[in-house]
Amino acid sequence: MDENWTKNTPFSRRFGRNWVFHLIFCVGFAYVFTHMSVMRPLIPHPAYLEYACAAFVLLFLYLHYCFLIPKFLLQRKYTQYVVMAIVTALVWSCCEVGFLKPYLDKYFYAKVPVPFQTGLFVQNIVAIFMRNIATLSIYILFGLYEKAVSEEKNMKAASANQLHLLRVKDRQKEDCFIEIPQLLYCRQDRNYTHYFTRDGEYTTLTTLKEIKELIGEDCVQVGRNLLIMRQAILEENSEYVTLHNPSDPENPIIISVK
Repeated sequence: MDENWTKNTPFSRRFGRNWVFHLIFCVGFAYVFTHMSVMRPLIPHPAYLEYACAAFVLLFLYLHYCFLIPKFLLQRKYTQYVVMAIVTALVWSCCEVGFLKPYLDKYFYAKVPVPFQTGLFVQNIVAIFMRNIATLSIYILFGLYEKAVSEEKNMKAASANQLHLLRVKDRQKEDCFIEIPQLLYCRQDRNYTHYFTRDGEYTTLTTLKEIKELIGEDCVQVGRNLLIMRQAILEENSEYVTLHNPSDPENPIIISVK
C-alpha cells in the first residue's frame, strides 16, 4: 500500500473499492474459523458462538487494517505499532473471554474446583491473546504483500506517465513539462541535453543515454550527441538528417550528423 495513499484516502473509498474481496475474505475466514480451525471456542452450544468469535477476530483484524497499520506500521512507527498491537490484542482477548464466560462457567469452570477457576480464566485469556497475535501476524504478511503489489503497480503507472512527459526547463529556466510525441530531436552538450520540439527549445540536466533509455524504440541515436525521434525523420544519409518541420512544412529541418 502506498503510504501517501493510505494516509490521505478516506476509509470509505479504501474499503469500498475492494468490497467484494473483503466480503469473500470475511465469509471464507468465518467458515474456516468455525469448521476447520483449532482456534474456534470448544463450546458445544449454542452454535452461533463460533460465528460470534469469528466476528471478534475479524473486527480485530479490520481495526488494524483500517487504522493502526496505515497510521503506524506503514509510517515506519514500528515501536508504537507493536505496543498498539499488544494492547489491542489483550483488550480484545479480555472482551472475548468476558463474552464467553457464562458458557465457560457452564461447560468448563463448573467442573473444576473454585481455586483453579481463576487460573483457568487467565489461561483462556492468554490462549486467545496468542491466537489473536498469530492471526494478526499472518494478516500483516498478506498486508505487506498487498503493499508490495500496490507499489509495483504505482511504479508501472509512474513509468507509463514518464513515457509521455519529460520535466525540463524553458528559456527562462522555469520548470515545465513537454510531451514526448512533440519532440523532434535532442542534442547533448556536456551534462545538458537540449530538446527541440514543435514549440521551441528546452533544456535539462541529464545525459542522452538516460533519455534514450526512457524513450526506447521511438528514437534513434545519430553520432554521439544527437538523438532523433523516428516519426520526425523524412530522410537520412551519412552526412545529414532531414526532419519534418511542423511550423513550416515547406522548409524541413536539416541537421548535420558530423
